[in-house]
Amino acid sequence: MLSGGAFGPAEFDALRAEHPGAILLDVRTRNEYVQGHIDGSTLVPLDQLQASLTMLGEAETPIIVICHAGSRAASAATAIRRTGKSDVHVLAGGVSSWAGHGRKLVTGAKDIPLRDALKKAKKTATA
Repeated sequence: MLSGGAFGPAEFDALRAEHPGAILLDVRTRNEYVQGHIDGSTLVPLDQLQASLTMLGEAETPIIVICHAGSRAASAATAIRRTGKSDVHVLAGGVSSWAGHGRKLVTGAKDIPLRDALKKAKKTATA
């Protein structure tokens, strides 16, 4: 389908339709995340990403990396790709662009732990 790279909400929808278990990885700070995030996303702040790279590199579904405007997500995607994982995508413009396209953001701190997101993705990929 799509090669790893940056894309907008329409491509996001297409990738989620093809891979419902895709991991939505939000790399902003917890404070930013609480103020508004994409439903179903997993928070792993960029400064804590290093500890999760092995798990992310072994994920069996695509990863969509999200930040506020795109630059931190691009850095995170590059780090994840260095593990050998190629289907890593960046939501261009981040949640700022997402909201600008009239897409809904969820507030609060109920994020999905990375380990749970990976288990769900694996289950969805093998279903």
